[in-house]
Amino acid sequence: MPDPTLYFTNNGLHTHVVMSSKALRALVPDLSQYVGNDAWLQIGWGDAGYYGAAKQTLLLGVLALFTPTAAIVGVRCINDLSADFPKSTRLYPIILDQTAMNAALALVSRHFKLNQSGRLTLVREKPTGELFFASIGTYSILNTCNNWTAYVLQEAGLKISPKMTIGPGQVERNVRKNGYSSTKK
Repeated sequence: MPDPTLYFTNNGLHTHVVMSSKALRALVPDLSQYVGNDAWLQIGWGDAGYYGAAKQTLLLGVLALFTPTAAIVGVRCINDLSADFPKSTRLYPIILDQTAMNAALALVSRHFKLNQSGRLTLVREKPTGELFFASIGTYSILNTCNNWTAYVLQEAGLKISPKMTIGPGQVERNVRKNGYSSTKK
């Protein structure tokens, strides 16, 4: 049974969810060849050209927003929730019932695009160890990383309007409106 805690993070530019590594690997078994036995996985979604690029230039950012492009899922192993994030990242624990947690896990798992062999496609790896996989969906100014995070939170039962949630601050305000507070200031 997966841990019924979902975490939301905001680093000021990008939002993520953090969920049980074991539970997500059960739904996406191919992840096990890429990640260790860390307790948690930080998951994000974004433009294939910009998100996780070695150099995130203004041109790449503009192209990502104004030219619908392929998307990728970012995965980073987290072992210690109190130490594995920069001090500027705000972390919100969201306690869910098992049904809501399973729904959030299922939504995230469906965004991993499998190739013809039924395997994940690793697109890039950052020196920090963060991995980026081919994803289902198209990134655009109308469907950003923050919308994606909002959809996961909505699936988990939070009252949030993903289509109207554009910036990372908007996602965070909605998390707070649902009664959750950050463990890091």
